[in-house]
Amino acid sequence: MLPANLPPGSEAGAPAPEAWGADRARTRDADVLVLDARDPAAFAAGHLAGAGRLALEEFEPHRAELPPRDAAVLVVHDEPARAREAADTLAAMGYVRATWLDAPLAALPGGLEARGAATRLWRPSPFLARVQPMLPAGRVLDLACGSGRELVWLAERGWRGEGWDRAPEALERARSLAHRAGVEIATRVVDLEWRSLPEPEPVWNVVMVFRFLHRPLFPWIERLLAPGGVIVYETYRVGQERFGRPKHPRFLLDPGELAGAFPTCEVELHEESTPEHGPIMARVLARRRP
Repeated sequence: MLPANLPPGSEAGAPAPEAWGADRARTRDADVLVLDARDPAAFAAGHLAGAGRLALEEFEPHRAELPPRDAAVLVVHDEPARAREAADTLAAMGYVRATWLDAPLAALPGGLEARGAATRLWRPSPFLARVQPMLPAGRVLDLACGSGRELVWLAERGWRGEGWDRAPEALERARSLAHRAGVEIATRVVDLEWRSLPEPEPVWNVVMVFRFLHRPLFPWIERLLAPGGVIVYETYRVGQERFGRPKHPRFLLDPGELAGAFPTCEVELHEESTPEHGPIMARVLARRRP
């Protein structure tokens, strides 16, 4: 993923995460994700049911396993200071709804009783999850795949996946995520803004792009599709600059632009969203005519 196209994160002046006492944590809403920031041994010895686990030192190498940045996350630990440190790190990464437990984990009812596996905290784009039944089976190519959440998610469901990105370290995270999920993906270092791109081969049943925009790619992407193949595209639109990156118009779609970006394909679904607090997005599913 190119830096200018990364989701909002590492913003200067990020608000400090709120401290939650045991009573508030106990009565938290169902949509609040619990991130246990202890090491694997401590987690295995006992944890809160439904919690995910990732220690602070794992945030960077296993970034793909963190929750979405817009999720409400409660960080817990045996030591409240460590929970606060982890929550502060999340806030610096763009998590505007991060909170932390200002009490030892044992203060929560059942805080150390569960012994099962950690709950998965990461998820793919909700748009991809929603349109997955509309996708043809076969080969999927994820362009500017970053840490590979969408690619790995489809690989778990039977697609043969390949991810391209210019950042080798991002591709390493994608391979690590695939390994921990028990699936195989292929990766390839490709700078998608470079003029000399690989010659497009019409062998892909699904080509998907999330949170990346380089307009000269549009005709090239169309030529990647096999007959009946589908483009799944979701990225930021003008207005997003009010909430964080990206801010340059080069990386922001105009209203209605994505609906006409792939003229050789039939648009089956097009959406634009403008939630009060962002992100401002556009989405399209377009199918190449057989």
